[in-house]
Amino acid sequence: MDLKNYNITVGEIMSNPAARNMLNRELPQIMNHPMMPLAKNLPLKDIIKKANGMVPKMKVNKILSELEKI
Repeated sequence: MDLKNYNITVGEIMSNPAARNMLNRELPQIMNHPMMPLAKNLPLKDIIKKANGMVPKMKVNKILSELEKI
């Protein structure tokens, strides 16, 4: 998946079933959050900034690597 230098939106990522399944597996607490649908227009780079401290950096890097392989 082309992450467009992390400018890809959450909605674009979520439209890919493989990416959505991987995120549900890796981040179920975030993916099931009631505010998640409101994030669909946010770029990935903003989500990465918000995840700082909430999700370990190693996990963020793993997820980004997996998204790039999809």
